[in-house]
Amino acid sequence: MKSKSNKNRKNKQGFIHFLIGKDQYFDWLLLVIVCLAGYLVVKSGYPYPITMSDSGGYIQAAKTDMFSFYRPFGYSVLLQLIHTLSSSIHAIFIVQMLLYFISASIFAFTVKYFFAPAKKIVWYFLLFFFVFSPMAFILANAIMSDLLFGIVIYIMLASFIFIVKQGKWIALITFLLAVFCSLYIRYSAMVFPVIFLFCFLWLRGKIRWISIAGLVIVSVIFYNQMKDLMKETTEFDQFSTGFDGWQLANNAMHILPFIDLDSQKISDKKMRELHQFSLPYKDTILESTNHGSTTTVSFLWDPAFPLKMFVYEEMRKQQRSYAHLWIELGTTTFKEYGQYLILRYPWKFMRYYYFPNMKHVFFLYNPGIISSETSITTAEAYEWYKIDESQDLTLKNPFYKGIIWNFMQVLWTLRWIFILGLSLWAVLWRKRIKYNNADKIVFWSLFVFGAIYYASTVFASPIEDRYWFPTECILFSFCYILCNKLVLCMQSNSLKNNQEQAVISNEKPVIPKQKKGKKNIR
Repeated sequence: MKSKSNKNRKNKQGFIHFLIGKDQYFDWLLLVIVCLAGYLVVKSGYPYPITMSDSGGYIQAAKTDMFSFYRPFGYSVLLQLIHTLSSSIHAIFIVQMLLYFISASIFAFTVKYFFAPAKKIVWYFLLFFFVFSPMAFILANAIMSDLLFGIVIYIMLASFIFIVKQGKWIALITFLLAVFCSLYIRYSAMVFPVIFLFCFLWLRGKIRWISIAGLVIVSVIFYNQMKDLMKETTEFDQFSTGFDGWQLANNAMHILPFIDLDSQKISDKKMRELHQFSLPYKDTILESTNHGSTTTVSFLWDPAFPLKMFVYEEMRKQQRSYAHLWIELGTTTFKEYGQYLILRYPWKFMRYYYFPNMKHVFFLYNPGIISSETSITTAEAYEWYKIDESQDLTLKNPFYKGIIWNFMQVLWTLRWIFILGLSLWAVLWRKRIKYNNADKIVFWSLFVFGAIYYASTVFASPIEDRYWFPTECILFSFCYILCNKLVLCMQSNSLKNNQEQAVISNEKPVIPKQKKGKKNIR
């Protein structure tokens, strides 16, 4: 009885002791080498962090400590914290790389802690390709919120696994903090509380209701704080910043060249005006989308397209500021117009926006920041970080735009082929795979989270490849858990066959005894 108790205690080794155990030494070495190599390779190409148009907004918000209605304030908080430690722009890459290393390690070891490797070679293979993420290394050297968003998701999902498997309160607190942070980094995270609310319904006991209550409280706090920030900075007493309406109108406008909608059929006056204003741009929209085969975000940002032109026209008519009309039209007319087109022509929307956008889930097509020739492109960065504009900030090694991008495309496609093959194998062996209840909740929750993340991201915006970085932990855990279960099935079958062979080989022929005085007659 005593030995059994000691065995159980050993099996329930604490996570901290697990992390520093000898079995993890090689894992830590692999993680450190891969991240250090990624840091050195990227830094050799881009001596300064890469910036885009969004970077200027993040820096300006951090510098002025003022909420911007374009995007949440979360990433600007990180920039402020880094700036208090060091005013050098190079500190951004170091801090972001360190945060990536920590979050990737926590997630990987969480998965290993609860799903012990059946074959170590499989574990090391998948771990390498999980941590070895060219997109993560490049995003670490960019002043963009994508990497931080993914880091928070890694922590959030690792905490969720702990909640399901052990019901730890510290894990729940960490999870709720991660959800709260994700909301302040990207508005797209507003779907997370809804997803996990349904996932928590699978749990049993008081942890289920406390987790659901925590999600509701976090969502309400975020909602109220956003309303207060909107009122304080824009004088609009509302939650929406209008960005969702702009995005919806941008996406719906992809179908405009393929429909014949009479303006008089639109009852709302303002929507009717917007539709009439947009009709002359049909040919321009058709050309921008390559006749309906690609998607674009240009309708949202480019002043040569109807949405921005309509705002400028309203500014002239109403004599009001751009910022106020941007929010007002995004909250009302643009949002309603986008919804109207999508609901009236759902199949057209799927054909000319959703399906062309969805194909980029499986094949990378937009290099985005990788194609940048120059690191610093925003005036705000030069000013806040006191960079000499005469310095050469151009790309040092042009192979980034070729070899690395091609490698990322091939790696991404091969990963999906591997996932497809693994899934088919799992379907064929579904009756042999054994899950306990907690394993089922973890596996299917990660699957559902990933599926909804992909579907909602495709719907919300024309895809840029940096949006997929947060899903790398989901793909890794999906592949690892399935591989582990399939390997265990193979081992179980092999053991069963060996036992059967052993039984057969140990059997001796039974010879019936003959009675004395009788001959064996054939």
